[in-house]
Amino acid sequence: MRFYATWETVPFHFIWVSLTLLYGFRVWRVRPTLLVLAGVMATTAAFIWFDVIRGAQPLDELTEVPLMAAMFLAMVWHARRRLTATEETERISTTNLRLLERERRFVQDASHELRTPITVALGHAELIQRTATDPTIAGDAAVIADELMRLRRLADRLLVLAGTEDPEFLNPKPVDLESVVFETVRRWTATPRRWVLGSAEEASVLADPERLAVALDALIENAVNHTGEHDTIEVAVHRDDGRAVVSVRDTGTGIPAADLDRIFDRFARADPGRSRHTGGAGLGLPIVGAIVEAHGGTIHVESIEGAGTSFEISMPILHGPNGNGSVTGQDARRPGAASSPTRALGGEDPGQLAP
Repeated sequence: MRFYATWETVPFHFIWVSLTLLYGFRVWRVRPTLLVLAGVMATTAAFIWFDVIRGAQPLDELTEVPLMAAMFLAMVWHARRRLTATEETERISTTNLRLLERERRFVQDASHELRTPITVALGHAELIQRTATDPTIAGDAAVIADELMRLRRLADRLLVLAGTEDPEFLNPKPVDLESVVFETVRRWTATPRRWVLGSAEEASVLADPERLAVALDALIENAVNHTGEHDTIEVAVHRDDGRAVVSVRDTGTGIPAADLDRIFDRFARADPGRSRHTGGAGLGLPIVGAIVEAHGGTIHVESIEGAGTSFEISMPILHGPNGNGSVTGQDARRPGAASSPTRALGGEDPGQLAP
């Protein structure tokens, strides 16, 4: 070099390193990259050739120019390859999101449009069933009404699942969880099972009461579908470390261990005990999972095949001024809803929650 002869080609190495760092901040297009590379090669080669002519550098130092250019091109190839992969990933992600949004809107629109004709057809089927004098016609009408009810439940559940991504899916407010559970269980006591209301501790949560009731209905319906008339279904509410826990336990058929990981997948069915008449469409538990997740809660399931299943929904307690998580100013106690003893809800009058 002219001023620092002992440096040899070190300054040119700095030029190549600076070029590489500059390229690393943003991947250029091919044409500008080749033009800059040609300019740097020509400049460094000219300076080294000038030093060779002056005798300050040996001739073999010129071989470093194509060597550094080859290393830079290798880095460019890897960078462009990564950029292409990233762009392809973004493209696929955007396409998948668009397809998912179209699928969600289709399910939502289709479910909404199906509800009106199903309701009309169901009304006519029930009318025929009530007025028919021929037992065969009445029986056929009953079958049609049952299938239409199944379709209506399916449409309603598809509509709920399609709306889980909607920002307005929930309308949260302080809710007395014990009262919601009490009223939900009360609606089911007409079904012949051994109903037991366990501990019913007062707890307030920030939730949408309608969506919460839908989730509890789905859990209890799942228990009913997998139990017989002499099986027990126990529903309880208790507080645990700042969280409200709703448990639904039954002594029914249970769920095989291999199916536990997928029971919250849409249209998933577990055997045994899943038939056309008792298995449903495989949307009940996915709805429970979606609603619980939307509330910031968790759901846990334990099951022993042939011995029964236990579901637990856990949600954060909304602490009130009294410090126990209950809704201040509301009397949550009703007949049969005391907080400590276990109560059987079955009996001669299923509508009475007697001790």
